[in-house]
Parts: sequence; structure tokens; C-alpha cells
Amino acid sequence: MLDAIDRAAVTAFLVARHGAPASDSAVDLRPLAGGLSSSVALVTARVGDGVARRRRSFVVKLVHGVTAREAAVYRRLSTSVARRFSPELLGAQRLGCRRWLLYLERIVPAHRWPWTDSAHTARVLERLARFHEEASPGARLPAWDYEAELLTSAGRTLETAERLPCGEVAALARALPALRRVVEALPEMRRQLLDFQPLGRAVIHGDVHPGNVVVRRRDGALEPVLLDWARARIGSPLEDVSSWLKALGTWEPEAMRRHDTLLSGYLAARGLAPVLTRSLRDAAWLAAASNALAGALAYHLWSATRSGAPPEARAAAARSAADWLRVIRRADACFR
Repeated sequence: MLDAIDRAAVTAFLVARHGAPASDSAVDLRPLAGGLSSSVALVTARVGDGVARRRRSFVVKLVHGVTAREAAVYRRLSTSVARRFSPELLGAQRLGCRRWLLYLERIVPAHRWPWTDSAHTARVLERLARFHEEASPGARLPAWDYEAELLTSAGRTLETAERLPCGEVAALARALPALRRVVEALPEMRRQLLDFQPLGRAVIHGDVHPGNVVVRRRDGALEPVLLDWARARIGSPLEDVSSWLKALGTWEPEAMRRHDTLLSGYLAARGLAPVLTRSLRDAAWLAAASNALAGALAYHLWSATRSGAPPEARAAAARSAADWLRVIRRADACFR
């Protein structure tokens, strides 16, 4: 992964930012987890001369292809409210067509896995509420026809489900009729979700899960920071909320048990009555179904039936697929 990152470009960035001669910039790159389509490294450098030599660290991320959109998202949101919720963009260097190096503030986690404490889970929702409330829906995000892409993904998910042999995923037989109806009704579901009041549309992160949230300590207080903004777009705030609660609930049963309390806390943070009305619950299920059809369900169906995979991995994927199929059934029932 590190081979994809141009060390000379990183050194040149250090020279431009700190005015240090390249020969005096001792640069160390250590790989970080960065997803399937990105190369990410922690850069530690010593710049300056003699006693004035200083240690600097930041993150460099190579984005390309579909993830190159993240460069434009950072550049357009870095001067707006979003900069308070994301790492600071220190610089961006274009390497070629749809290929960028992003230089980002290093976020030092205060806890390796803070989510056993539901207070941290609630802070993420409070943070999302502020972001959704303050980021203008008119923000000039890079173009992305997400609705068309979601419809395509939903169609492929249905094709995958219909091709699976009977019995491969036990929950599928019961859920397949609902999946067909939800995919057919998805354009109208999306229209209703995006028009749902009082939440309406907002700039959303689009991929909120524990791997994309870090809790850091700043000025003596703990605050969540959102990473990986490639899927930021205009959407329903409930897509972010549902993504966070569903993903976290997979690892932390307490988050699942406290789902309604956490959702009410999000509403309160938006300045709304913390009352889970029937219409709000229905909208939340539509948001969760949208997330399922964006790729999560197809991935788990594929993983559950992948030949050569360890039996325990296939069983875990089948359980996750069953959870997403339950979401589809609930969305179908709500919409009907």
C-alpha cells in the first residue's frame, strides 16, 4: 500500500509547508487502515536544523477513481462548518486524472474502542445533529447522482438474492418477496424519505460507522471526529443516524438495546421534540433500507455464500445478511 504513495511528493509538501530543505526532512511513513480503495499512511517527519529541529506528524491519503471525489469534498467543506467535524485539510495535491494526495491533520484517539460506553455513542449522534443542522443543504458538493447509483445497486442486490440457491441463507426465502417490492418501490420511498419533515434534506456524511469515527481529547473535552468523506452528499439525516446505530449495534448489543433512547437524543440535539412518532419510525426504516441496498446487503449475501471462506466467516455473514433482510421486511411493511 505504501508503494502507491509518492514519498518525494510527501517530502515536497513538508518543504513547502515548513520551509525545510529536503535533505533535512527525515520522513517516516507507516501504513494505516484506509478502506478498500485508498492508501493511507501516518507521516512522521523531523524538520529544521540542530536545536530547532521539530517533529511533525500528519496523515497522507491517496484517493483515486471513485474515491477521488473525497478531495473535492474536503476542499469545498474545509472552509465551512464541516471543518469542525472532520480532520483539518492541510493540503491537496493532484497527481493526475482522478488521482490526489490529501494531507490531513492527524487525529490521536483518546480510546482505542470507546463504544462500550453509550455516552460516547450518544456524543456521535449529538455531533451529527450539529453537523446536519449547521451545514447548508446548498453546499457546492461535487456532483454525484446518488439516487441513480442507489437504484442500480438495489437492482444488483435483488439479482444476487434471486440467483442464490435455496437454503444458502435461511432468512432469504422469507424476505425475498419484500425485497422485490422494496426495490420496485425504491424511487417513491426515497422521495418520501428526502421530503420527510421536520428533518428534510441536509448535507450528510454518508458512511458513518465505527471505523470512520474517532474520539479525541481537545481542550480537556472528548469529541468525536468523522473520517472518510468520499460519500458526503445531500440526503436524509436519518441515513447517517441509521447507519451509525445499525453498524454499532452489530458490535455493541447495548447500542441496540438503547436504540430508541439514542434516536430520541439525536432529535433533542436538533432542537426537536424527542418523541418517536409512527411517521418518524417509518422514515427511519426507509433510511435503513436505503443503506442496506447501497451495498451492505449484497456484500453480506456474497460473503455468506463465498466458496472457500471459513465456515465461521460464512455463518457471521449470514447473520448480518439476516439482520439487513429484517430491515427490508420492516421497510416493506411500513411503506405498504
